[in-house]
Amino acid sequence: MNPVKTKYSEADLLDFPGAIELRVLLSGSDTNGSHAVFEDIVEPGVGPGRHVHHGQDETFLFLEGAFDVEIDGVLYHMEPGDIGFVPREAVHAFKNVGEARGRIRYIFSPALEVEEMFRAFYAAQEAGGLTEPAMIEIAKAHGQSFAGPPL
Repeated sequence: MNPVKTKYSEADLLDFPGAIELRVLLSGSDTNGSHAVFEDIVEPGVGPGRHVHHGQDETFLFLEGAFDVEIDGVLYHMEPGDIGFVPREAVHAFKNVGEARGRIRYIFSPALEVEEMFRAFYAAQEAGGLTEPAMIEIAKAHGQSFAGPPL
């Protein structure tokens, strides 16, 4: 594998208006699948439903704002500089509990098909069909599953 350098200003942006701006900072295709890195800018009060990554660990780096994170039923409050580790198969979710937009980076190890899942969510949104049932099916097709409502 070769070293990889990416530029933030050139990262692909997948915008989910009123919710999350997702940037692909390092693709799994650049790391031979060892990991992938993303960044979310999250609107206040927003977070995904509880979900599970089958076969992937996820590490969150909290950069701006205030977040609550639930991992296997335990609630943690996160501030800038905090890190959260979610082992594979753990049910988890996060929510921006601050009054301003928050920013988090996260790393999936291994990358598997998580980038393809995010891109499929975006494509469904662009086609006007990002419904909850569509999200459940897209996640399932990419080795993930939803496990409950958002925080």
